[in-house]
Amino acid sequence: MILIDKYAYDSKLAHISPKAKLIYTMFPLLLCISLNSFVVSAATILAMAVTTVGVGKIKLSAYFKMLFIPFGFLMVGTITILINRFDLNHVYLLGVRIGKYVYGIDRVTLTNSLKLVLNALGGVSCMYCLSLSTPMTDLFQVLRQTKLPAVIVTLMELIYRYIFVLLDEIGRMNVAKNSRLGNCNFRTSLKSTSEIISMLFIRAYNRSDRVYAALESRGYNGQFVTLDDEYMNGKKMYMLSILLCLLLLSAGLAERLLL
Repeated sequence: MILIDKYAYDSKLAHISPKAKLIYTMFPLLLCISLNSFVVSAATILAMAVTTVGVGKIKLSAYFKMLFIPFGFLMVGTITILINRFDLNHVYLLGVRIGKYVYGIDRVTLTNSLKLVLNALGGVSCMYCLSLSTPMTDLFQVLRQTKLPAVIVTLMELIYRYIFVLLDEIGRMNVAKNSRLGNCNFRTSLKSTSEIISMLFIRAYNRSDRVYAALESRGYNGQFVTLDDEYMNGKKMYMLSILLCLLLLSAGLAERLLL
C-alpha cells in the first residue's frame, strides 16, 4: 500500500462523506489561487494543516515531511523570480554588482516570490488535506456521481490499480536482487539496477495483462460496477466550508483595502 493511502484509511475523517471533503478543499483552493493574497494563502495553509493534523490525527512530523517535498521543488523554481538584473541606480535590498548591472533582490521580486510560494503551498495543503483524509476509491465514487464521462473514471481506476502492480513488481525484483547480493559493491549495484530497469516494464506489462484477463473472467465490460459505501453526514463539513470561504474572502478584501 502507498503510504499516503495508509494515512487516508487511518484518518479520523475517512468516514465522512467524500463529497463534503471535496467541497471543503476545492473552494479554498480556488480562492487561494484567484485572490493571490498573503493572508488568504497563509490562512488556507493553516486551516488545512489544522484539519489534516488536528482533526484527521495525521502525525505532524509526517505531514511536514510530505509538505517539504513540493517545497524543495518550489524553492528551486522561485530563485529565477527572486533574483533579477537591475541598473546601477536601482534601489535593491540585496545584490552583487557584475559589470554594468546589479544582480540581486528588490522589494517587488521579494513580494512576488513570497506570494508564489504561499499560493503554491496553499494549493498543496488543500490537496494534501483531501488525499490524506479520503481514499482514492471514495473519490472515484464521487466522480461517478458527476457528469464526468464514465470512461475517464474507469481509466483513472485502472491507472490507480496498475500503479500498485508496478510497485509490486519493483518490490519483488528488489528482493531478488538483494537475495543474490546485488548490492555487494557499487559496480554490482549499478549492473543490478540497470537490469531491473530493463526488465521492469516487460514484467509489469505481462502482469497487467494477467490482471486484465482476470477482470474479463469476472464479467468486466469496460466499466466498474461497485456498491457505494455509507458515510457519516457531511453537514458540519459543508458549514465549515462556507465559513472558511467567507473568512478567506473577508481576509482577501481586507488586505486589498488596507495595503
